[in-house]
Amino acid sequence: MTIKWLTIFITNLAFLLAAAGPSFSQDQHQVADQVYQELDYLSSLIESGEEINPAQVAALTDFVVTTPSDTSLTLKERNGMKGVLHTFEIDRSFVDLLDYLYNPDMPAYITRPSSLQSQQWITPEIDKEFRRLIDAAEDTGTIVSLRGQESETITPDTNTGSYYSYSQDRLVSLLPGSSAPIMISVTLQDQISDIGRRGCIVGEDENWDYLYSEKTGLNKIGLGWVDSYMYEAYSVIIYIPDPITKTIKSGIFKWLNAGWQKINMVKSYHILGGIKRFAADLKGVLESPDLPEVAEIVDKHLELKEKDTEELRHLVTPYLELISSTEDAGTCPSSFISSVASGEYLEQMSSEEMIRILLLEYIKTRIGDRNSETAGVGPSRHDRG
Repeated sequence: MTIKWLTIFITNLAFLLAAAGPSFSQDQHQVADQVYQELDYLSSLIESGEEINPAQVAALTDFVVTTPSDTSLTLKERNGMKGVLHTFEIDRSFVDLLDYLYNPDMPAYITRPSSLQSQQWITPEIDKEFRRLIDAAEDTGTIVSLRGQESETITPDTNTGSYYSYSQDRLVSLLPGSSAPIMISVTLQDQISDIGRRGCIVGEDENWDYLYSEKTGLNKIGLGWVDSYMYEAYSVIIYIPDPITKTIKSGIFKWLNAGWQKINMVKSYHILGGIKRFAADLKGVLESPDLPEVAEIVDKHLELKEKDTEELRHLVTPYLELISSTEDAGTCPSSFISSVASGEYLEQMSSEEMIRILLLEYIKTRIGDRNSETAGVGPSRHDRG
């Protein structure tokens, strides 16, 4: 009887978690065995600590270059994980890409606002190494590799509303290419995440408005009690600049195992949706002609970090009033909105969370249509001269 009930429950859970996801390319490219071997090679470097050999990723980078942009393919399973490849193009210089992605003085969520809530390097002294990587962006003959462990908290999932915190190992390598440097970022999460907690996307995901709670479970009717986890993940992101078009070809290979009771509930289209979410942010931010310079964003961040908790609360109040009073608030459970409206949510917010909101609101006033009142910051030191 118990087994029968469990089977019915899992079937219903899979149905409830299923949603119309993004489609895969009709023209299915065959991923060569050599490409898989080189993806395995990159994974081995996380554990071995060996230096990367550019010759051993040549087929992988060639595959990304020759695969048309906006191609989405399913990959062979890896350790029981579903896998997906998606390619896309970024209209920005390679030097700018590295500066915005890896400048140690700028929060990582600036270029990943709908994917990343917070990120912190656990490995000490890595800031200096990232500066060395950025400085080598135009040196076609240099190999620069950085290794470290980081902790991340992601934004609420678009399907379940849950968000997760975990640690992962990362390898970032700048390699010589045929005509320009190539960037490869490898991440491996092989330790189970913290238990999934309930969050909420306020309105459309591209608005970057999220609410968080410490309650565990899923934001699905009847599934609030589910203890979900991210069990394992592996990803490889490749950035290859084209010196002729001045664009960057990117390919993301990602595998993921997440679910409940050690059952992987992830489908390929879930992974593809997450990759496209990441890619849309990266393109939307970096390709905006109104995006502030790195130095200006860093300046705004420092300005906010200098403020005390009460100042930050005062500045973030208009934002909370905005998102709790609009029609978009209807996308969240009433408990979230009532907490915001009563002021309880504000009292529980950390300084880091308030700074994130204010900094992203500042970015939105520059590249989007958000009212400047919600940005909560005046002219930067650069603006004042």
